[in-house]
Amino acid sequence: MSRRGLLAGGAALVASAAVGCASVQPGQAVHTWADLLADDPFYVAHRGGGRNWPEMTSYAYDQAAALPFVKALEVSFCLSADGVLVCSHEPDLSRVTGVSIQIGESAWSALAPLTVSAANTDDPAQPRRPLSRFEDVIERHIDRLVIFVEPKVSAAVEPLMSRMVALGQPERVVWKQPVNQPNFARAKQNGFATWGYVLDETSHVNRLGQFATDANIDMLGVAVTATDALTSAVTSAAAAAAAAKPVMMWPVTSVEQRARALSFGSRGLMASDIRNLPVTPL
Repeated sequence: MSRRGLLAGGAALVASAAVGCASVQPGQAVHTWADLLADDPFYVAHRGGGRNWPEMTSYAYDQAAALPFVKALEVSFCLSADGVLVCSHEPDLSRVTGVSIQIGESAWSALAPLTVSAANTDDPAQPRRPLSRFEDVIERHIDRLVIFVEPKVSAAVEPLMSRMVALGQPERVVWKQPVNQPNFARAKQNGFATWGYVLDETSHVNRLGQFATDANIDMLGVAVTATDALTSAVTSAAAAAAAAKPVMMWPVTSVEQRARALSFGSRGLMASDIRNLPVTPL
């Protein structure tokens, strides 16, 4: 299908989503972790497509979810002072809202009026969008798409794990954290898939063999900006494990980065420019 056709189909689904709800709409495909892995490469909308729309907003996730080739979304959470799971990569909202405010020190009533800038997107003139919560994103899309979730602060681990379990759709949940974190076993016990990403840190690099053979980690990750040496080490460790594991690289924002990821054997591409990359010729 041409890019024009794909985007036209996505636009129609966006219109439907604007008046729809969390339930699956007629004609929409329903995907699972197994479905996602069947694609080679497979794509995940990083922060909902943070290069295309104000990141981690309900608006961004709706746009990404409407693209016909999208099967998975990625979202991170911090916890407000009154226990609300807020979609945000950082505890401080300065970068995305322009307001210096700590999520963990603020009630949702103080955070709700804030909006996320489009300054870092490919269309910075587009409107700002409201800051979003767990229910604005997860409950809207979990019936149909695979969701990669990550707690960005320790206080968010328990409420995020509990709420994902309560949704009762483990086949569409991937628990995502740095590879040396201790929560993968619990995630697996709850029926979730897991993705441990490797950073250029001693506690990660020196234990690559251990992580690659850990039955509680289904897939390894490495940044697309990592050195060739680190990228090769991660992909080699994943391939050498008795049960070889796929590797996903992130955040892919260009054709060149995608080509580099694929050259290292990356099966997954967590794409920030989700609107454009999957339909660009290899």
